[in-house]
Amino acid sequence: MSQPDLSMSLPESTTDPATPAAEAIYASPGVTTNRKVGTGIFLVLLAAFTIFVAAEQGVSVVVSTIIGALFIAGFIAYLRIVAPPPFRITLAPDALRREEQGMERIEITWANVVKVKEDRFPNGLPIALSVYKRVGAKGLHRSFIVYRDDLPGFDDFLADLKRRVPAETRWNIDTVHE
Repeated sequence: MSQPDLSMSLPESTTDPATPAAEAIYASPGVTTNRKVGTGIFLVLLAAFTIFVAAEQGVSVVVSTIIGALFIAGFIAYLRIVAPPPFRITLAPDALRREEQGMERIEITWANVVKVKEDRFPNGLPIALSVYKRVGAKGLHRSFIVYRDDLPGFDDFLADLKRRVPAETRWNIDTVHE
C-alpha cells in the first residue's frame, strides 16, 4: 500500500527563501509621541529650574537665562542626533530590505546573508540583532543592527527572520552584560 502524497496539503515552507512566501513588513516609529511629550515637559522644567536658581542666587537673570537657553539648545541638538529615525524592514521572498528616513535603502538577497548575530541578556531576552552580508569572495560586512527598543514586535521579527534565512547562514547568539 503506497502512502498518500501530502505535499499539496502542507503549507508553504518559510524556511527556504527561494520558496515564495508572503512579504512581511516591520516598522519602527522612531521616537514615540510619549517620549517626545516627556522630553518636552523635562525641558520646560529644566528651563524653569534654571531661571529659579538664577533669581534665587541674585545673579543677573538675563545672563543666566542666556546660559540656560544655550545649555537647553545643546541638549535638544544632542537628542536629535541620538534619536532613532523611523525605519522599515521588509522580509520579502527574494531579499531582506531596510529603509530608513534620510538614508539609502539596504537590500540583501537571502543568498548574501552569511551571518546573523543575536545579542541576549543573561536571562535569555533578545535585545539586538546584527545582519552581516557577503562582500567580495571571502569578505563579511555588518549591514545593520536592530535594537529591541527601536522595533515594536521585535520578537515576531526575530522569529520570522529565523524562518526565512538560508539553512547555511550562521546564527550566533551572544550573551551580553554577564
